[in-house]
Formats: sequence, structure tokens, C-alpha cells
Amino acid sequence: MATQDSGPIVLTPGVVLGKTEPVIGGEMSSWPENPADVPMAMWDSGVFITELINLHLSPKKIQITNLGEREQEDIGANPEALLAIVQMPPPIKEGTYRGTQLALTKMYELVETNYKSYMDAANFEPTVPTPLTVEKKREFFSFTCPNLEDPLGDNFPPHLNLAANRDWSKKAKSSKDVVDSNQNAYLKTTDLFNKMRVAQLAQLLPVLIPDKFVDHTLASIGLGVANAKFGKMGRPDAGNTIDDVEQYQRRERSKEHFWQRNDIFDLPNVGDLPDWYSDERFAQQFFTGTNPTTIEHVTGFWIQHFVDAAQSADGKMQAKIRNLANEAPGSLYMQDYSYFRKAAGIEPSEVIRCDYEYVEKGKKVKSTRYGVAAVCLFHLDEDTGKLAPLAIVCDWRGSKENSVTIYNQEPPRSTSDQAVDWPWRYAKTCVQMSDWLRHEVTVHLTNTHLIEEATIVGAQRSFPDTHMVFQLLYPHWQKTLALNAAARATLVPHVINELLPFTKEQSTRFTLHAFHSYDFEGRYAPDDLRRRGFPPETLNDSRSRNYAWARCIHSMWGKIRRYVAGMLDLAYPQPNADEKVAADPCVRDWSEIMQKEPSFTGDGGAGLESFPTIRSLDQLIDAVTMCIHLASPQHTSINYLQNYYQAFVINKPPCLYTPPPTSRAELLAFKEKHLVLALPINHPKEWLLASHISYLLSFKPGDKESLIAYACSKYQVYMAKKREESKDAPEIAKIAYQFYDELRKSEAEFKRYGQDTFDAGVITYDVLSPSWNAVSILI
Repeated sequence: MATQDSGPIVLTPGVVLGKTEPVIGGEMSSWPENPADVPMAMWDSGVFITELINLHLSPKKIQITNLGEREQEDIGANPEALLAIVQMPPPIKEGTYRGTQLALTKMYELVETNYKSYMDAANFEPTVPTPLTVEKKREFFSFTCPNLEDPLGDNFPPHLNLAANRDWSKKAKSSKDVVDSNQNAYLKTTDLFNKMRVAQLAQLLPVLIPDKFVDHTLASIGLGVANAKFGKMGRPDAGNTIDDVEQYQRRERSKEHFWQRNDIFDLPNVGDLPDWYSDERFAQQFFTGTNPTTIEHVTGFWIQHFVDAAQSADGKMQAKIRNLANEAPGSLYMQDYSYFRKAAGIEPSEVIRCDYEYVEKGKKVKSTRYGVAAVCLFHLDEDTGKLAPLAIVCDWRGSKENSVTIYNQEPPRSTSDQAVDWPWRYAKTCVQMSDWLRHEVTVHLTNTHLIEEATIVGAQRSFPDTHMVFQLLYPHWQKTLALNAAARATLVPHVINELLPFTKEQSTRFTLHAFHSYDFEGRYAPDDLRRRGFPPETLNDSRSRNYAWARCIHSMWGKIRRYVAGMLDLAYPQPNADEKVAADPCVRDWSEIMQKEPSFTGDGGAGLESFPTIRSLDQLIDAVTMCIHLASPQHTSINYLQNYYQAFVINKPPCLYTPPPTSRAELLAFKEKHLVLALPINHPKEWLLASHISYLLSFKPGDKESLIAYACSKYQVYMAKKREESKDAPEIAKIAYQFYDELRKSEAEFKRYGQDTFDAGVITYDVLSPSWNAVSILI
């Protein structure tokens, strides 16, 4: 059986992504007789591309000189402006659910490959870098400047400007000179971007989602009919009850035959658990799920709110909250999404919503995605280390009077009782929806991908290639710039934004708010854990036994920092190491460039005010450690479990499809049908996007792309060097060996942390195993 009943799932990305069984070999050594029975993980590239040709979807070059002068200027300044100019063809008329997923998988692979090729050819991420002085690097690596007034601007936080060579552009006699490579001695990156059809290919992603899904005409078809209509995979979103979706899940996950259960669309997910909806499963996800990074001590304001908002029926829970606040305030925690409206530029009383259109029977139909800014209060049991949700604000609208607050019943409660408590299940869904948004846009996209890209561009503008800081950072930049550019062109506008309850402008403001409010030093792992109420010295206490992420991430921070410290001690030896760091113009430039406001002239910075002004060796060690931390364990830990927790979309939906209740009485009247209508059930396009982005973002890093492989390579290279080749070779080899040895030993250490959790018999947390910890942001 492929269901949860087969025993505990050791939750490594390998299990999540189905990489533990060979496609062919061993006892399953022959391919099925019928090719229709083979569960393809991805279509053959040649077949897929010829079908694009047959559908007249081959990307074509844009004749930039035929565009308006303003458009030419924008493209010359940043070729990503082409993304707003490319005219997308209409979506294909019809397609199966499975076929659409396969097409999206292959298309995104092609887009990523195209961006990697562009970054290589343009010398941003070359296979072998061309030696450049810092002065030349500054001409080549520059930051964009977001401008909400520019319809062609990408308006992401400051990132690599793909135009490069801005000085040459300024010397051009006209806008035509900027974009017409025939007038130049070498190919301009803007023209290269166009010739490689980078933007054009990226814009094909939404075209592959057929009208059949967009128009929702099949939403009412029963599961049996859906199977016949869409093929064996059927419609995972279809049904009239929660049980309909669960039954589809169980049926697909209980297949016996190797060729059925080795399907990428049949991977383990949280829906395998019979009590996936329970309070225990809900709460534990904030310790070992996709976003274990934001749970924090409750503030006085929210304690007072949850005491004051209680009604007579909530007397027991009100008394419990008050007693805990007085006697054990350190045991109360929260997930606080109340800032959403402020971050997105929405008024406190305004409904979070995004109106959109889809096609039904050839006609445009209007619909709405809704959002909430939930707040959840938890109690952490000091003895068992279990989190328990006590009360939830479904959607904070600026005041107690304008917000709906609901309280849990006094535990213990049976799972069967919890299963039919629809008002409480709806409230937990509001929290999960809020966390999906915070995780994808803030914790994942901004706090790892975009912050890391800013440090990359800043470092390229500051350090020569031979500088120790550059040498430490460069191995952790693999593929990141190309992947980020591909995400800006495809995943964010055509997947994430198609699921968010925000308008495009609100989404932009929300992302910019996340970037500019990021506390670089405050997010150093030990400081961040302490600030949120989990002091590092208590992580081995019983109260932290279920917070396996915190225990692993704190341990990884120490391992990386010791390695970085050893290397930088060689570059800035004692005595007077602090003075040497403070006198290093490259380090000084890095701080200034990271803090400096972005500029349209190309000489601006990242605008990250929280980046430290580095004046000591310890500060430099911490800053370099943080850059590696973001690229490696932090990104690994919040990326590679998405498919497990989010492919079963009703566990953690990206938005709601009915307005949230405006009164406590309205919420308490909720039945199952109200939750079903609010969820992406019978929304095939949105279900497909929400489930498939989790898969696209969760490919396993290869062994050669892991952090431990990096440490091993470093050791082997320097072990073989003679001192006359590198005076510090023996010391570097020793430092690399110690790093490798610590990573090697973390295999058993992290497995022990995972086995300490209360649910280790069902799910064992092991995402930061050295075999899976990527060396950089690879996906």
C-alpha cells in the first residue's frame, strides 16, 4: 500500500518527491505493455517543442525598433521590460488535468534552461567567469530601481539589472543604438535577451492552461464522470464535500502496481493522514512544516484582545488565557498576520479581495479571490512541547469590534469531534491561508531568493574575485540569478499572483514591504530564535522537543559560522583583526552598497537599511555566515517540504472564494458547505496551480549540489595543494575537513531531533539532512 498505513514516513525531500524508487530496474524491470500506463514525470523535450510548433506557439523575436521611444528606452535600461510588451496568444482550447501539469512542468524547465543560458552568455552567471576588476564589475552588475508609476517596470525589490553595460547605453546616440546590435562591436545584453526569446518563452506558461479549466464548466461533474472525461488522473479538486476530496486522495494513493504508485502526481502528502485537519497536525506545522520561521511570543496587545473579545460562552478559555498570561506568559505564542492590509496598502476596514475574470462557454465571467489577515493564539506545553491553538481572529480589521474572534473548546477533544466543528475548521483554514501567503511571498520569495540576490549583486560590486569574502560566497550563488529572473518572469506573475487575494499593485506593495522591513542582523538564527521566544540554550529542553526545525537550523548556523570564522581568520589575522576589517575598502563598500537607496542612474544600491555597517571581524563573520545560511539551510528548510504540505490544497489554500464572515454569529452558523465553498474545491485551474507550484519548487538537489559535497570538494582541492602554491593550503584543508566532519555527523544529530517529535512515528522531520541540504538556491 502507498497510503500512510504502510508505516511512518521519514519526511526527507526524497520521500516527499518520490525519489526513493527507481523508475525502472530491480523487480520492476520491464515497461508496461500499454504506453498509456506509464506515469511520465515529464514529456520528452523534442515531442513537446514540436507540439508548440504545431500549435503556432514558437516564440518569435520582437522588432524593438518598431516600438515607441519610451518603450525602447525602458527596454534599453532593463530588458525585463519586454515581459510587459510580449503579446500572449490565447490559451489552448482544451486539455486534460494531467496533460496540463506535464506541459507546465516541461515549459518551466525550458524557461529555466533558457534563463540559465542567457545568464551564461551574458556573463552574469557564466560557466567559467571572465576575470573582471571591481570597476568593470560595477559597470556590469547594477541594481534595478522599482517604480510603481512605470507600467513596464517589473517593480520587484532591487535586483540584478539584466541590461548591464549601462555606461555604454548612456553613451549611445539614440535609443536605436541601445537596441540595434548591428551598430555595435558586440552583442548588447538587451538584444541578446530578445534574440534568445527569453521573455517570449516565459510568457507562454499561462497559455498552456486550457479554457476547459478556466471556464469552470466541469466544476459540477461528479468524480466518476470526471475520471472518464479527464483520464485516469481525474480531478483532485472536484466534489461537494470534504470527504469527496479525501476519497480521491485515498484512491489515488492506494494503488498497488509499481507503475501506478511511482507517479509524480501520486506523491506522499499530508492528506494521507486520517487526522490531517486536527489541532495537533495544524499546530505542529508551525514547528516542522513549510513555514516554521515566524511563530513568536504573543504580545501584550494580543493577550488583552483575546481576553476582551471573549463572550459568555468562552468563559473557560478566557480564564485559561488570563491564567496563562499571569502565571506562564512564556508559554503563549502566536502567528500574527494582522499586518497584511498595511503591508499591501489596504484600508483596515476594506475587504481583501481580487476580482478577476474567466471564460465560460466563450463568455467572460467575473469572480473574486478573498484573503484574510488572521491571528492565532497558541499554548506551548512546557512538559510535552506540544502546541495547542486556543483562539483565532479570522481576519483582523483594525479593531476588536470589526473583527471576528473564535475560541477553541477545552481539550482534549476527539478527532471525530474536531472533524465536524466547522466554524473552528474554517478559522484554522483562515490561519493556513494567511500562512500560505506569508510563506510564499515573504518567507520564501523575499527573505531567501530576493535578499540573497541583493547580497550577490552587492558583493559583485564590492569584491575582486580573489578576495576571501568573494571566495567564500561565490560557491553559494549557483543558478540563483537565473532562477530568480525566471521566477520574476513566470512563477510570480503567472502562478503566485493568479492565486493571491491581492491586486497586482497590492501584491507589489506587499513584496516591497517584506523586503524593506527585513531585519538582516535580527534574522541571524540565534538572535531570531531568541527574539521569537526560543532561546538557543533551551532548545534541548522538553518544551522544544517538537521544534525540530529550530534545533536543526541553530545547529547549522553554528557549523557554518565556525567554518567562515576559520577562513576569515586567515584573511584578517590577529593582532588587530578588527582594525584590518574596518580598513578594508571592499568590506566598507559592501556595507554602503547594500544600504544605499536604489537609483535609476544605475549607481544605486540594494536599499537594505538593516544590512550591518561592518567594522569588526565578528560582524563580517556573521554577515558572510548569514549569506550562506540564506542560500543553503534556510532555503532548503522552507522550500523542499512544500509538496508534502501544500499539494493537498485544502490543507493550506492560497486564497478563499467566499467573503469571510463579518460577525461571530455568522461564523458559528457555518456548516461543511460553507467551508467547501470557501476552499478551492471545484476550482480546477487554481487547484492545479496551487498544487503544481509545490511540485515545481521541490526538485531535489543533486549530490554534487549539496553543502556537504562543497565541503568535501574544498578539502580535497586544498589537501592536494603544496604550501608554495597557496601559503594557507594546509590550514584551509584543515578548516574544510572540520566543516565536512561536522556536516557528516549532523546526519545522526538531525535524525535524533526528528525522532524526538511527538509524531515521529508517522512523520519524521529530516529535511536538513546533509544529503539534502543544497549548497545554494537551486530551485
